[in-house]
Amino acid sequence: MTAESPPPLPRCLSAHVLRPPGLRWAGGEPLVARLLGVEDQDAAAAAPGVRAIVVRNNFAGVVADTPEQAAHAAASLRARWTAAPAADTAPVRRQALAQLGNAAGALAQSCARQAQHYQWPLAGVEAATATCTAVADWRDGTLHVWLPSTRPGALRAELAALLGIAEHQVTLVCWQSADDSADPGLLAHHAAADAALMAHAAGCCVRRTITAEDIGLADATLDWHIDSARAGAVIDAYAATHGGTAAPALPLALWLTHTPAPVTKVAGDAQASDSVLPPYRIPNIDISAAGADAGSPDAPLASARARVFAQESHLDEIAASAGADPVALRLEHLDDARGAALVRDVAERAGWNPSAPRAGAARSGNVRRGRGFAYAHAVESDDAQSWSAWVAEVEVDGTTGELAVTRVTIGHDSEAAVPQRATPASPALEHVVAQAARQLTAPASGFDAWPAGQPEASDTLPTVTCTNVPEIRMAGTLATRNTLAAGPAATLPAAAAVANAIFDATGVRLREPPFSAECIRLALDTQPPEKRRSKRGWLAAAAAAAAGLCATVLPWRAPIAPVAPPEPGFYSAATLERGRLVAAAGDCAVCHTAPGGVKNAGGLALETPFGTVYSTNITPDAETGIGTWSFAAFERAMREGIHRDGRRLYPAFPYTAFAKISDADMQSLYAYLMSAEPVKTSVPRTELAFPFNLRPLLAGWNLLFHRNAPFQPDATRSAQWNRGAYLAEGLGHCSACHSPRNALGGEKGGRHYLTGGTAEGWDAPALTALSRAPVPWTEDALFTYLRGGYAAHHGAAAGPMAPVVEELAQLPESDVRAIAHYVASFSAPPPAPAQITAQAAQYERRSAEAARSLGGPAARLYQSACAVCHQSEQGMRQFGVKPSLALNTNLHSDRPDNVIQVLLQGMPAPPNSTLGAMPSYADSLDDKQVTAVTQYLRARFAPDKPAWQDVEATVARLRAAPAH
Repeated sequence: MTAESPPPLPRCLSAHVLRPPGLRWAGGEPLVARLLGVEDQDAAAAAPGVRAIVVRNNFAGVVADTPEQAAHAAASLRARWTAAPAADTAPVRRQALAQLGNAAGALAQSCARQAQHYQWPLAGVEAATATCTAVADWRDGTLHVWLPSTRPGALRAELAALLGIAEHQVTLVCWQSADDSADPGLLAHHAAADAALMAHAAGCCVRRTITAEDIGLADATLDWHIDSARAGAVIDAYAATHGGTAAPALPLALWLTHTPAPVTKVAGDAQASDSVLPPYRIPNIDISAAGADAGSPDAPLASARARVFAQESHLDEIAASAGADPVALRLEHLDDARGAALVRDVAERAGWNPSAPRAGAARSGNVRRGRGFAYAHAVESDDAQSWSAWVAEVEVDGTTGELAVTRVTIGHDSEAAVPQRATPASPALEHVVAQAARQLTAPASGFDAWPAGQPEASDTLPTVTCTNVPEIRMAGTLATRNTLAAGPAATLPAAAAVANAIFDATGVRLREPPFSAECIRLALDTQPPEKRRSKRGWLAAAAAAAAGLCATVLPWRAPIAPVAPPEPGFYSAATLERGRLVAAAGDCAVCHTAPGGVKNAGGLALETPFGTVYSTNITPDAETGIGTWSFAAFERAMREGIHRDGRRLYPAFPYTAFAKISDADMQSLYAYLMSAEPVKTSVPRTELAFPFNLRPLLAGWNLLFHRNAPFQPDATRSAQWNRGAYLAEGLGHCSACHSPRNALGGEKGGRHYLTGGTAEGWDAPALTALSRAPVPWTEDALFTYLRGGYAAHHGAAAGPMAPVVEELAQLPESDVRAIAHYVASFSAPPPAPAQITAQAAQYERRSAEAARSLGGPAARLYQSACAVCHQSEQGMRQFGVKPSLALNTNLHSDRPDNVIQVLLQGMPAPPNSTLGAMPSYADSLDDKQVTAVTQYLRARFAPDKPAWQDVEATVARLRAAPAH
């Protein structure tokens, strides 16, 4: 059945399934390692929240209350696997799909021949990041399954066979996903089978979320190689070979459990979703396949998208090489009257002008604009065809490569019965168009990509949402039926239309989606000259190296001439949004905003061992800010620590970390800062004592402690680790505070990295195994702390860390998780959650025992000033959460500085509103009272640690220092 909308669900448990290592596919069948067994099933079953464990042949999975508990228990199984079998190395058999005339002969005789290779990700253009969720509920002998796929095929029979039940006991609730253009159905059947198997074992409702990587399809592609010949602008021959990874013929769970297929799949079925022949009049055609077939119910959709993308991109390349208009070229070869009428309607509605110049002629500042056309004809069933045409208009930032689809004109005509009313089960055409455009422009998955945050899990299935919608025009009959529900065929031309528009704007031809800014930027960059291993080449390289060394050690550097600020609209919206995230990750506003001052206008006093350094104005004010700075000047300051006027910057500005920022992020940050509101303000001048006031000496400091090199990912680490490393080491400059420094102020690396430092009068604790935290930090605890400013077993973010947490709140959740994952890698694996809970309880008991032996004035000060918020037995919570002082890292530290700072400064603006504010006691308690409270806190909540020495002197020193 098909649901009118994604239905509300009962409370679901979570499933985690172990996948065989090295999983890959060949000929539609998986090459899987064999499960030898699990070593500790009893321990996994006893883990918190576990409801069921399934181990069946090569399938192993866990059902638990939460995804984290399920994953933890699954790891506790300690599964043992054999090596995956090797793929068959026999040559792939070539299968003829369609032939007309003599394509080989025409190609051999042509002098205007064009051959190109195109790729399409089998799991969709968002395969690297997309997820698919299915839910199964087994109750009273009946299985209900909810999944985002409108083409269930034989799934009901397959699930019945998997569970050993009758087909009539299986009910499927299907709908068209909001992300249908990402082919979720290719993943949905795998998720549904996992959920059904786990729900049957648990006897309740189970949710299963998977990615393409989970089933070994993250890197699988459908390939098209097209070779064509033309005479003038007339296409004479067209030969295409279809290859790549065959789609899975069955859900993976059936293969893993050795369940025989209940329905025989017919390979090479003539009833595909559409014909492989191009819809144009070409006298000589040869279409063949080499390995990739349509195995799953959704494989024809993926195949159709791959074919249309390759076919329509290739026609655009033919038009460009022949100097012909792309629309006119298609009409000249299109004999289908219904399709030709649709093409004309769409072109007219889009205002297509055949005489308009190509390749980026329409520009505004650094933004390049272009348009692209694509057409598709599809056979949807035995008695129904459909026609669709797109004109996509794009904007490309010539500096960063950021891409935005600004307008789409679409026409769609179908003989099939299409529902006239859009529902969540059948989204409106406008939504599907916008969703396709968003997916095609998805960012790359590299270490400097900025992914959108993943939605939180809920008890309802995903609903249709739409953001960043381009302007959409309907052509032909759609102009008066703009609420028409959309089928998948409507978006077949999308990828080619956008790719052709990118070429029109930039001259860059992209032959594989998605079209990331990184791909466009690299293609726009000037290609380096061919490397020559000659004596002159080596001399040039040596001269360049010497010049770089001189640039580092030369005391004075030449100024960079001022420039006029960019005009409004010079940078694209995508670039500015990326720059905003880069600025948040880099904590720009944290250091460049004085207390009570305007954001980024400078003036914050930064205490260093060598004196006070004041942050500068980084708004685009021409007189007092960076309004006249070119990108070259900005980049030099960020990477080398050189002001636009040539003077050296003090390393209180962490250019030693910012040198690792990628080019794209650096350009986006510059665009964001230069597009902000200028603020004219004067900041105090930094005046350090001799010899630190001699800025030329910093050239020698840079030679010793600065390495101007971009971040390089570690190929042996995961993508999440590399993303976290890039954010923490570069933009986040965590080591600037959390690593110790030598006598000259240089960061200590190696074994000292992230082992603790100081920042603005506060101790920055160690982030490694040297942490003084009484309860070990876990990756989840680090994420919770960085995301919300509080971790139950550790405390709240205060001092300089509080505004950092506020900035991190602007980043996607996945980025904060990546930072937590990276930082956690510097500590030993934490104990089990139950052991951590037991450790915390032990510290609480020890603190309670110590309290019975303590008294006097200090104890009374604690009771009057602190207990109401920090003592759990003091009654109801009144001012937010009650952070446990027995588990507070600062009270277990070697130094009392942070405890004193919190007492003096309080937490007037907590990063998380649920925490409640902590008042400052600087005016209500004198130095002796602060000293007494500090010593009492240490004795009561860290009774196993020695008493701090010289506390009163530390209080006096910190009270005299400027507050931050």
